[in-house]
Amino acid sequence: MNEKLKYLFLSLVILPTCLYAQREQGIFVELLGASTTVGVHYDTRFNEHTRWGGRIGFSYTNSKSQDFFESAPENTTGWSFPIAVNYLIGKGRHHAEIGMGFSYGLYECKYHDKAGREVQYDRSGTFVFWDLGYRYQSKHGIMVRAGINPGMALGRHDQLGENDHGVDRAAVIYPYISFGRNF
Repeated sequence: MNEKLKYLFLSLVILPTCLYAQREQGIFVELLGASTTVGVHYDTRFNEHTRWGGRIGFSYTNSKSQDFFESAPENTTGWSFPIAVNYLIGKGRHHAEIGMGFSYGLYECKYHDKAGREVQYDRSGTFVFWDLGYRYQSKHGIMVRAGINPGMALGRHDQLGENDHGVDRAAVIYPYISFGRNF
């Protein structure tokens, strides 16, 4: 009897783990897009019976664009944390991917003042983005993504309603390309 209980317990523990592991999951490196420069992301379907899924990642930003913040820094570097939900259209290995998410970032900005001294300051901010693209993925193998990534800043205001000078760039469209592996 004890032996049967042990096997029943092991079955109840192991079986859900095996079923859970059957959903598609992957890790990919994204260039541009929601990562702005480069990022690493984990992607998964919410279960094995749906085309809905999500991704979460961390990204490194290095931008010389003066449009990133209202203060027009000469160089912006930092880390951001994109999170998104997505939906895959199509069957087999080829899919259209539609997604929406947001990214919160912690940035260091630099510029030179009128006296030529380098000034450095920290900023944070959030922007919303959409993923519109093509995804190739084999069942347990390579994943390639390419598309466009429209995005816009979410305004930041302090308690008095004044602009808090977070990410305030205008709406942009970044291309993206990603390479990864499904498991």
